[in-house]
Amino acid sequence: MSHLTVRNIPVAVEAELRLLAERSGLSLNQTVIELLEKAVGVKSGLRQRDLSAIAATWDDGEADAFDRATGLFESVDDEVWR
Repeated sequence: MSHLTVRNIPVAVEAELRLLAERSGLSLNQTVIELLEKAVGVKSGLRQRDLSAIAATWDDGEADAFDRATGLFESVDDEVWR
């Protein structure tokens, strides 16, 4: 494992990092590592290759708008499939 030094961290960012670490029961170092893994899409040395980062992020209105916009694709044109 390598080491990284980050300088000039804004006070507000440091405070939030410490709060996240305290809430999660993790060390500040582990909290920062987990946030960096999420930010770059890498977890345990493997690049994330799924949609979990964006899954379930739509509100009901957005989901309904998507269903309306793609509803056309739910039907089959019988003449084309004969």
